[in-house]
Amino acid sequence: MAFFYDSPRGAAYSWLIDYAMERSAVFVLARRGEFRLMEEAERVFSLLEPYLIEERKISEHDIMKRLDEETVRGNGIEYGAGTYYIYKCCEEAAVVLKQAADDLFAWQHPHLPEDLNFWDHDGQDLLHHVAHERMGGLQIGQEEAENISAMVPGLFLSRPEHKKFELFWQDVLFHKPRKLEIFGFGIQEIPESIGELKELKELMIHESYVTRLPAALFGLTELEDLTVYTEDLVEIPAEIGDLTKLKRLNIACGSYHGPTDHVIRREEVSLTRLPPEIGRLRLLELLSINYTGIMELPMEMGQLQNLSFLDLSRNQLQSEPEFIEKLTGLSYVNLSDNRYNPSPQNQHWGDYTE
Repeated sequence: MAFFYDSPRGAAYSWLIDYAMERSAVFVLARRGEFRLMEEAERVFSLLEPYLIEERKISEHDIMKRLDEETVRGNGIEYGAGTYYIYKCCEEAAVVLKQAADDLFAWQHPHLPEDLNFWDHDGQDLLHHVAHERMGGLQIGQEEAENISAMVPGLFLSRPEHKKFELFWQDVLFHKPRKLEIFGFGIQEIPESIGELKELKELMIHESYVTRLPAALFGLTELEDLTVYTEDLVEIPAEIGDLTKLKRLNIACGSYHGPTDHVIRREEVSLTRLPPEIGRLRLLELLSINYTGIMELPMEMGQLQNLSFLDLSRNQLQSEPEFIEKLTGLSYVNLSDNRYNPSPQNQHWGDYTE
């Protein structure tokens, strides 16, 4: 299967619906469990009713029986109990699917019916996805996957060639995903061309040898989630304050993307301060900074009133941050393993659920 790197959206989503309709016999939507669907989801079911071929119910008992008998389910969408609606493929139905959503992974409860899938003329998955897991793909050959990925911007299909960073990055710039993971390539710097990804919302960097973040990264003003794992980060620049939509920020040094014989000592990590501009991240809900040489924190962090999760463990803090008392929305705090003994109420407490 050629897996989607990111959810096809906009013109790529529309193209994908036409592609799947032309090559499939039916498409399938699910109504799962006791979810109460919103009006829009019920409206979609109503609009698709003229094209309904079969309504298939699968109970929890059926699922458990399959597990007990080690029976492999026939189609990917049938992973749980629910009612499955099987529709004929036609142009009129395609119009409904395009008008109902603009993003493949939008097909999830309660706003829409769950997990739009297409079955080919042999009853096998052609397009399979699980929306809430943000995963799926096309059951096609490698050559066709390469042709599609090269032809349709936004239909980013993972390929074996992506093990090479240069080829992976070419596709990243062509498809401009909203979620990007840079992991284990062994690169020493993130290209400044990352600034072209204006719609990027989630960025995860796990590269041992990256020591600086590119200036262009801080122009990605739609970014909501930033994670950086590396051996040694030189600084978090003042421009971090420009990422005003950021909700989650994770920084950890002493991190390696593969086996290593040497682990940098915490005292050797170059990152020793946070800029006052971090206080501009007023939407920040989660802040985790670990294994650095940071000794003190800017008072501006007291402005992070949306913060509910704060993990500053395994740093070099010399005293308890005074601003902690101002962050009244905190539900989780971890200040353990620093150079001072935190008060019992602030050492490590709370629970956090995203």
